[in-house]
Amino acid sequence: MLADWIDFGQVSAERDENLSEYFFENGVLEAVLGDRHQFLVLGRKGAGKTAVFQHFKNNPRKYIGVGDFSDSLSLQDYSWDVHSLLASKGKATSLAYIQSWKYVIYLNAIKCLHKKGARGKKIDAAIKLVQRIYSSPSPTLSQMIGSKIFQLTSLKLPAGGVDLAEGNLDALSVSGGEISFSDVQKDESLQNSLNQSIERLSEIFEEALLDTISEESKVFITFDRVDEAWDRDSFGESQKVIAGLIGAAETITSKFRGALRPVVFLREDIFDSLDINDKNKLRADCGQLLAWTKDSLSRMLLERVNYFARKSGVAEYEKVDALFDRPQMRQGRAPFDYINLRTMVRPRDFIRSFQLIKGDMLSRKENPYDPEAVNEEYLECQSIYNSESAYSEWLVEELKDEWRVQYPAINDLFAALQNNGATTLSIGDLSDSLAKAGIKSGRSDLTSYLRFLYDNSIIGFRVGASQQWRFRCFFKAQGFIEADVYKVHDGLHRGLNLTESRSPSQKK
Repeated sequence: MLADWIDFGQVSAERDENLSEYFFENGVLEAVLGDRHQFLVLGRKGAGKTAVFQHFKNNPRKYIGVGDFSDSLSLQDYSWDVHSLLASKGKATSLAYIQSWKYVIYLNAIKCLHKKGARGKKIDAAIKLVQRIYSSPSPTLSQMIGSKIFQLTSLKLPAGGVDLAEGNLDALSVSGGEISFSDVQKDESLQNSLNQSIERLSEIFEEALLDTISEESKVFITFDRVDEAWDRDSFGESQKVIAGLIGAAETITSKFRGALRPVVFLREDIFDSLDINDKNKLRADCGQLLAWTKDSLSRMLLERVNYFARKSGVAEYEKVDALFDRPQMRQGRAPFDYINLRTMVRPRDFIRSFQLIKGDMLSRKENPYDPEAVNEEYLECQSIYNSESAYSEWLVEELKDEWRVQYPAINDLFAALQNNGATTLSIGDLSDSLAKAGIKSGRSDLTSYLRFLYDNSIIGFRVGASQQWRFRCFFKAQGFIEADVYKVHDGLHRGLNLTESRSPSQKK
């Protein structure tokens, strides 16, 4: 039976042990790494940023030259609480954490060069300096921003600084006994001392790196899971810390002309929420959007299916349509198109949908009371129908999880859509549903809500005399317009218990 061997991988890239075997590159890595001005990979939750990050981490030589170096940092277990102490006092929000992130990036670049055997008077001295501070020339990320960093509150540099050219570090002193997180947290003078030390060390490291790194020996430092501390309790502080990382990446990329390049993988919605100057210019000049098309998603899926086909000794598939037992479903749509219309055009959506289809087939096969035999040669279209409710409920929760921190009103908006009960609605319907929940909204509020829902493909609209509903995920260039009627995305109908709509004039 096909369902006995077919697989589609894991929804989470971190838990997918086969990712390198069937990773499909849609071009975003080559675009970012090939342009010395670019350092941002943006995408919606579920677009595959971590998969791209992991693939580069495991296969750097596919994308960078033989003389280049790379280090990949997942901030999943990063010491966010410690980093929150490292703000430069008196600076604008977008600048407060630039210095501390420069310190982290420079430390990792020096560690990377040390591991690769880079030599030179200044880089040798910088490595010795790291050794003196951390008792190792290659501290881990957790050690860099761990308890040892508090020793820098008592850092004593010799007069005139450290002579990196001669490597004179004998006069360097890092002492003063044990200093804890709570000590620094309570004492502003210790925080100032810590930040002054970090600023001076960053200058020293920068000088050594500028002397060592060149176009022939570039260094890439990639960052993923930047949103790990993104929660309601630390929302405001997280914005500042992440803005600092973006600012540091921009500064370093420019100063080193792309030869030292931090590359930040970040959710697009989080980037949009940051207080950063010239954000639109950064997006246009320095970033790539990890976006997908129907064709690239079908190729992504076939890479996964054919990997498991080869493992099972089964013939590979040339087209995704060959997986299904019928060429058409409702409204004459091909099965893959039917599934696509119920997604946000993200790999995560497709992987979860196909997992549920397979699960339904296996469940029906093992059910002695199911009257119909399962077609063992194909993925059954009946299982696509059967799994729609579970998929739709999953998609609703995914969207809530994506936005619950920076846009908590999403819970009220989903409740309003559910209370409206129909798959289409007008601005008046939205107002009435919100009012029933005790939420009074003016015209500008309602327009803002509708724009948010459209920008996230939760609703769509028709343009002019066209009968086609336009959702942002399918029509990426289509901006929001006010319309008489909006339609809820097909993938959300079951999860919100919506029924086929009456026209707004019939709703009383």
